[in-house]
Amino acid sequence: MSIKDSSRLNIALVAERRSHYLKLDYSDEECAALTHEGEIGAVAAALQSLGHHVTLVPGLPSLAEHLVTGSFKNWDLVFNLAQGFNGPAREAHVPALLEAYSIPHTFSDTATMALCQDKRNTKASIVLNHHGVPTAPFTVIPRDKLSMPTASLPKYPLFAKPVAEGSSKGIDTFNKVNNGAELELAIQKLRTTFPDQDILVKRFLAGRELTVSILGTGVDGRVIGIREHLFKRNGLDDDDLEDFASWRGKLSNECRLRYNDVHDMDDPQLQTASRVALDAWAALGCRDAGRVDIRFDTEEADAVPNVLEVNPIAGLLPGHSPLPASAEVNGLAFESLLTAILQSVLSRTTPGTAARRYQQQQELRARAADATCHLAVSHGDGLTNGIAVVDYQDENGLCCQGQNSRHG
Repeated sequence: MSIKDSSRLNIALVAERRSHYLKLDYSDEECAALTHEGEIGAVAAALQSLGHHVTLVPGLPSLAEHLVTGSFKNWDLVFNLAQGFNGPAREAHVPALLEAYSIPHTFSDTATMALCQDKRNTKASIVLNHHGVPTAPFTVIPRDKLSMPTASLPKYPLFAKPVAEGSSKGIDTFNKVNNGAELELAIQKLRTTFPDQDILVKRFLAGRELTVSILGTGVDGRVIGIREHLFKRNGLDDDDLEDFASWRGKLSNECRLRYNDVHDMDDPQLQTASRVALDAWAALGCRDAGRVDIRFDTEEADAVPNVLEVNPIAGLLPGHSPLPASAEVNGLAFESLLTAILQSVLSRTTPGTAARRYQQQQELRARAADATCHLAVSHGDGLTNGIAVVDYQDENGLCCQGQNSRHG
């Protein structure tokens, strides 16, 4: 199925409104990853301008209500902007519900969202290191551990952060540390704010930091732009600028980050960073569009680009978020970016609305419940290590073999 096959899609736009949680007295930092009103409005307007019907679904509780009442059945797909609010796998909450109801959605699936959310797993040899993707040396301090694992610490300077946060939540002026006393203070502050999370301590990387924007799924992903962050080491004399990005600096209403979106893509370091980003994107099974944050280990020409984190659900606020900004600089307008994302979703989607898929799913479940099993004990006395081996037929006469536990 493609966009051309269905010029008008019924799209549910799911997002937690940052303004809603701010009104409930949550802090700016707690709400840093939530969707900005401007982003919701821009995405909805662009989808409508492309001829699609958009239903706004303000977060997980509203989505659950749609699923329980069945009012989702005319949706063709969900455009997922929800990054969740509670728990270490919160970015996986919305995809999990949608997949349970066979509703197609933008961006990565439940497994990938949960994997990328927890920096311990993303950075572990199980995934990235197994695929030869470079990451900074690190150790994890469990939430219930009181003593410092000094023997396993990388060489200073180090960088401490919570394991399951995005949008630079938990990142402030204290995270970069140069000695044990500073590290203990940073851990104390992080444990106060994030008591239920382990703490990731990694070697601080001193080289260039890049945000690589990717369009496409898995090995078919392609780089559509790169944003380089400009810190003090670039010769800037603003006292407020650190040599890393904090949550305060990323606030859309008072962005203090400086960056460059225009590059010579023949730059060898950018080419190397792009290859590493695409390798990480494919290794983690990311889909449709997103970002990979890269930082070089030194400022030398032969520096190694390391993956800081993978963002399988990236911000889409025009004029602020790296993904649409990098795309536009390189000739891909906002509406064209969203169209490409929709095309990516539809390329893996069975034609038809959620109602049709839901009905098919219900019919399959009903058939399974009505299937009749005709037991025919075989294999001598019918017992193999306490298991009765049986042959049976379903309602269509298909012969199968199964095992039935026998106790006593």
